[in-house]
Amino acid sequence: MVYSVQQVKYEFLAYIKEFDPTFANWYVGLADEPKRALMDQHGVRDSEDPWLYKQLLTNRAARTVQDYFVEHLGTAGARDAPQTEEFDCVYLYKIAEHTRP
Repeated sequence: MVYSVQQVKYEFLAYIKEFDPTFANWYVGLADEPKRALMDQHGVRDSEDPWLYKQLLTNRAARTVQDYFVEHLGTAGARDAPQTEEFDCVYLYKIAEHTRP
């Protein structure tokens, strides 16, 4: 399912509030294969760590969500994902000792 920018912002904010309301304890990134990025790149543990991803209509929409969380709310997040339409998913995970940025 494809979500709007506002839907993803709302869902991510609700998720953060549920698990840990400190924005600095979260990472928000972009990917074409978000579950793979979460598990392989960042070392997120599927059944143990809080994580979530959503697909948006465009790369620009996904970047808008990421910018909101990283620049305005202070989450961690690298801005090095390619600017291609394949990178239309935004993901979120709670930073832990075993995760990698």
